[in-house]
Amino acid sequence: MKLYTQITKPKGLTSDSLWLPGLQTETIPHRKAWKQSLLLTHIEPLKHYDYDIVELLDERIHCIGPKTYDRLVEMGFTRVEMHGLVAEDIKINSHPLTPCTWLHGDKYARDFGHYTGVTAIQTYKSSLNETSLGKILTEELPSLSEIYVYSNRVLEALETRSNFSKVTLHHTETCTPNQNRWAETKSFYPGEEFD
Repeated sequence: MKLYTQITKPKGLTSDSLWLPGLQTETIPHRKAWKQSLLLTHIEPLKHYDYDIVELLDERIHCIGPKTYDRLVEMGFTRVEMHGLVAEDIKINSHPLTPCTWLHGDKYARDFGHYTGVTAIQTYKSSLNETSLGKILTEELPSLSEIYVYSNRVLEALETRSNFSKVTLHHTETCTPNQNRWAETKSFYPGEEFD
């Protein structure tokens, strides 16, 4: 069995797959974005945006990753530009992106709020999903062969509570696994599809 721990439920789960999100998110009070370009490195900040997005649908949106790009287009945004696969691919200083509003959560790979012309708006905070983690750590999952982990916080919670010596860990680059806890570890990019 393959276990996926990302926040957003993966599309097309097979019968030998299980989704238990390792993190949960909660909207926090935030202000409305100005009518200007948006910068997104994940779809989650927009899901927690407390205001009507209709007036922003014609604004330019700078994003990373094909999944985020596709989700933005599905939501009705008409001027979506993908800048690569990771936050470092967005070149604030060499490409005319500003002024723009960066919608984000409490954890991110790169802080765009320090750049001139970028208005940072945090729309949510995240925490460990204790219910999901409890199921992973206490239930009998004898056929578990692979776990996909997207957050170092989730990885640390798993490694401090259990031993997965017969399980292959697939982790994002931001995770630092203890190699001795797993049968094998493999780094992956979360925007890719898996077999």
